[in-house]
Amino acid sequence: MKNDLGRDVSPKRPKLDENGALGESALPKRKCLFHDVPPWVPDGATFFITINCLPRGQNQLAVPAAVEALVESLVVRIEKGQWWPRLMLFMPDHVHGLICFPSDQDLQRVISDWKRYTSRHVSIHWQRDFFDHRIRNEASLAEKWNYIVQNPVRAGLVTSAEEWSYVWSGKDVSPKRPELISGDRIGRDRTPSGP
Repeated sequence: MKNDLGRDVSPKRPKLDENGALGESALPKRKCLFHDVPPWVPDGATFFITINCLPRGQNQLAVPAAVEALVESLVVRIEKGQWWPRLMLFMPDHVHGLICFPSDQDLQRVISDWKRYTSRHVSIHWQRDFFDHRIRNEASLAEKWNYIVQNPVRAGLVTSAEEWSYVWSGKDVSPKRPELISGDRIGRDRTPSGP
């Protein structure tokens, strides 16, 4: 087994190539993320999802024509019963969402199919994989909702969340949409209201 520590037990310096740049072997190997939803997770659970574009820092999403096409593809998938997005916010190089998935749909497959479609038809270049986190209670839902809507403010793109126009808030457009969290309501300030 190769030792990654130096003589003084500190991490070894990364290897540089002949140009003095970090070589491929110096970069950490990316972890494989598993998106399997355990069978005990209730139908219609909400997931916080982040999907990044490639390359980062290039505006591919905060463009009116792109957002229009992305939202259209969201609605088509809602009508097919593949997912029920509650909130989608498109930053220049990534998208955040609060999305519910029915138990008969595979989270990984739905996201991958959406990325594939939007890559081909909207010319979005996505990074491999995505991040997901299951929302377990209303406090977590409110926290993630606020995190998402404040993202453009934190990035210095606008001074208030209401100024960001590349956001879509889900409506109950699918008759198959399950009851998500008891007492779930969205307040006028676009955040989940309490019970």
